[in-house]
Amino acid sequence: MRKFCAHRGVSLLMPENTLPAFAAALSLGADEIEFDVRLTKDNKLIVSHDNTLERISDGKGKLEDFTLKELIELNIGCKQGWNVTFCTPEEVFEQFANKITFNMHLKEHGENGYLISELAKLVEKYNARENVYFAGSPSELEWMERIAPQIERTAIQLPEDTMDIFEMAKKYHCTKVQFWWTMYDKKLIDKMHAEGIKCNLFYADTAEDYERCFDMGIDTILTNRMDLAARYKKL
Repeated sequence: MRKFCAHRGVSLLMPENTLPAFAAALSLGADEIEFDVRLTKDNKLIVSHDNTLERISDGKGKLEDFTLKELIELNIGCKQGWNVTFCTPEEVFEQFANKITFNMHLKEHGENGYLISELAKLVEKYNARENVYFAGSPSELEWMERIAPQIERTAIQLPEDTMDIFEMAKKYHCTKVQFWWTMYDKKLIDKMHAEGIKCNLFYADTAEDYERCFDMGIDTILTNRMDLAARYKKL
């Protein structure tokens, strides 16, 4: 089945990784939302791709140097004329758990896997195991398998990673992989499918690219333009 995952919500039209962006993705018919999780200075979970504040907010410095209370006073919609704050993973669960699948990109694991342990507690609290998967690089995947083996894992190979994505998926018993947009081909997709591993792609944002990627065998496309994906789905 061809699926769309709204990357950080409707991220090219709205402030990324925010509750309104996720709500818009749901209303547009996304199958999944992707969001990133980090830790704050006081060891709280927060939804953010960046560890620096300048691109995404009216703040300055490293996110990890601020408490959750300090961070939620910032405006992360200022670049687009919005007034909206950071959200926490629990707020995402409160509003959207089991209404849409969560593709959760864990940007770090925390001391002794703390971040993963806390997320796993949220998954159980909201009875959302069937509609959640964790994604990450090898250092995070290792902790995922150790601490939360019951939650599906997705291997992500970034350009700087030395481990091959197929090797990564097999080593950490992943049910999915998520290709970087320049680091895949049909042969690799077929190899994954032969092992029962589903294939995500980051990313595609046009109807032409949607068609090309799905025809190659990609199962789920991450897109920044869920509005365009919604039109494509109706064709």
